[in-house]
Amino acid sequence: MKRFMSLCLALIITAALAGCGSSSTTNGASNAPASGSAASPEASSEAKASEDPAELNVLVFETPNLTAQYWDAAIKRFTDKHPNIKVNKIVSPDVDRTKYAKQLLATGQFPDVLMSISVQDFLASKSLMAFEDKYVSQVPGADTMAIDGKVYQLPWGAQTISYIYYNKKMFEKAGATEPKTWAEFVDVVGKLKASGVTPLLYGGAKDPWSTTFLLDGIISTDVYSKVPDWVAKRKKGEVKFSDPLFKNAVLKWKSLVESKAFNEDGLAISYSQLQDAFLKGKGAMYPMGSWFVAAANAQTDIEVGVFPIPTDDGSIVTPYSVGGPASVSATTKYPEAAQMFATEFVTDPATVVEAVKSDALIPLEGQKVDYVYPPLFQKVVEMSNQGKKVNAFGWENGDSAMISGMVDEFNKAAQNMILGKSVDAELAALDAKWDEISSRTK
Repeated sequence: MKRFMSLCLALIITAALAGCGSSSTTNGASNAPASGSAASPEASSEAKASEDPAELNVLVFETPNLTAQYWDAAIKRFTDKHPNIKVNKIVSPDVDRTKYAKQLLATGQFPDVLMSISVQDFLASKSLMAFEDKYVSQVPGADTMAIDGKVYQLPWGAQTISYIYYNKKMFEKAGATEPKTWAEFVDVVGKLKASGVTPLLYGGAKDPWSTTFLLDGIISTDVYSKVPDWVAKRKKGEVKFSDPLFKNAVLKWKSLVESKAFNEDGLAISYSQLQDAFLKGKGAMYPMGSWFVAAANAQTDIEVGVFPIPTDDGSIVTPYSVGGPASVSATTKYPEAAQMFATEFVTDPATVVEAVKSDALIPLEGQKVDYVYPPLFQKVVEMSNQGKKVNAFGWENGDSAMISGMVDEFNKAAQNMILGKSVDAELAALDAKWDEISSRTK
């Protein structure tokens, strides 16, 4: 019997465990200030500020989960509460809102508020405003997003990136069961191939980030579980992409590529086409972020299961990303209204309910939402609370995030390896690119 649950998940978040998405598609909200205190003089000043006329341009991104209706409803709730503040919705032409935000910045059209961009890409230009403490204190988990003590993005929840979602009927036909170890996973791939189905799916095309979900997960489980501060060490020059630990993780993935475990058209299909391919039964396993749960729950054609990225010893490691969305332009004409919009967006109860339903958001400590978990979402939440939590590679935030541009470089390197380039050459190129970017931004 379904039961109502109060999602009050106590997630132990440290500086080494700040994930989303950025560029991640993550959402969430809170019903009250993190401190749980009553209204304060600051709240009164915010109410007064809301009476001053303002006009905000807000950059959003629309997906099958976070639709136009989702954003419109959230904006309307804010403007109904603050009628003197006009909000114009600007929609990114594709899911890569960071790329579009850069274009807007270059043309002098940088929005007042930006949703789920990569903060690291805008630090050098000093394009983002650090949130005032009175806003940071209202948002659960906001302190984990700090970069050198300043918060440039307010979180709205967490995602697991990646788990492996699978077609239960295809597994049954192949005589396969959920693997726990990497050796068992390789055996499952062999059984699926022998049964005549494509074992694994990935995408590419205009969404190169959709190429690397399994690779990201392997690196998270194999590298970050052993060196949780790997990014910090890379910034200090203490580790490299070409080191044996990192290289061996990539070689696991490359061996699957070479054995033709993935769909042949991977680099030609977009993210949305990739998801559609799995839901139409064109592949047995789909490495993806936990937001996929919403799409899986919305269809009835296939029965979907899920398991964590298998590890060498069978231990459970969860790549975990705590992330945005809301950032504010450093040059906004309305800093109070912009910060208030960002804060109310990520702390609005209705926003988080819809995000949990539509994007399978895992709320943070202090966020309370009455919601009936569908079975697949229930399993994802339970798995996320088991084993060891680590940063999701490529989806880190705050001080744990990679330097500007490196996630894109890594995605390109992955596609190059799919096309036949050697692991050694691509990892060496990543080290060289990191050092080049780092030297320019010092």
